[in-house]
Amino acid sequence: MDRNYLRAVFRIRLHIDDIATLYKIKEFLGVGYVTIHGSNCLYTIGDLYSLKTVLLPLLDEYNLLTSKWLDYLDFKSVVNYLYTTGSSRLSADKLAWASAIINGMNSGRTVINSSLMPTITINPFWLLGFIEAEGTFGLKTLSPYFQLAQHSRNLILLEAIALYLKSLVKGFTFSVNTSSPVIGMTLNKRTSVSVLSIRNIDALYDYLMFFLLDMPFQTRKGEEFYYWCLVLHMHKLGYFYLSEGRSLTANIANYINKGRYSNNPDKTIAPSIETINNVLSLTLPVTITPEMLHVDLAQKFARAISTRNIWVYDNGVLVNDKPFTTFASANASYWTLSY
Repeated sequence: MDRNYLRAVFRIRLHIDDIATLYKIKEFLGVGYVTIHGSNCLYTIGDLYSLKTVLLPLLDEYNLLTSKWLDYLDFKSVVNYLYTTGSSRLSADKLAWASAIINGMNSGRTVINSSLMPTITINPFWLLGFIEAEGTFGLKTLSPYFQLAQHSRNLILLEAIALYLKSLVKGFTFSVNTSSPVIGMTLNKRTSVSVLSIRNIDALYDYLMFFLLDMPFQTRKGEEFYYWCLVLHMHKLGYFYLSEGRSLTANIANYINKGRYSNNPDKTIAPSIETINNVLSLTLPVTITPEMLHVDLAQKFARAISTRNIWVYDNGVLVNDKPFTTFASANASYWTLSY
């Protein structure tokens, strides 16, 4: 709103690396334009005719499922008013009306009228879009996790997504003892953000990964997902427990998410296909069996590759340039050298 004039604009903002996605949307809708602003890019529909005849019918048919739906209803009322009157100049009473709408939208919304919200129905393609916008394929201490975060006002949606994820069909049928995903739900009281998370390696691999591998990612979030899948694969089968596997995982952890952005001054180089193939061609000391859960595999690897590094010093001087693996060999070598 500028003085007595009101204008309605629809925008989608993405990182510049995903500008191709905005051009796809522009081509699909046949209206609007794409602009670049530093490290961000915007898709904008600013004319009332396109908003009224293209955007509103689309969103009326395919409802938003978060509290943004309530923002849409307010936005829609403004577009319809401006389109009907044919003028953006507001009278005194309409100025108050418009100000109340603007101040009560988005972060200014304090009341959530759930009776106005659409019925929540989760389907794979809606979920994929939601994940591309709000999901994280992360690595914490080099271990894969998946999470979705929303303001607590949208907790009912996260709960619906959790039920959907629990109902996924197992994609990796080799494992026989894997249970359906256990969904963690936490609340950050300081930010009022609720987080849905899955951290179990077997559930991530056997259910979620195979579900999403069949889905058509539209942004570069897909690239992050595929590298994340590689790390998950190395955990599931045991390559992660080899030094080469941990090194590759560390490289991927530095690359995905913000590490890959073109405007990152410390941008990390993605691992080469040759490096990946070299790791996956290594011989594993332990082979997964159908009844084995990931925790069983990890324990067997720990026993199979555990070695002692024993360094021997004589008055502060290193006796051998390589560590011994047993106390007996260290003791024998020390006395031989001493003699």
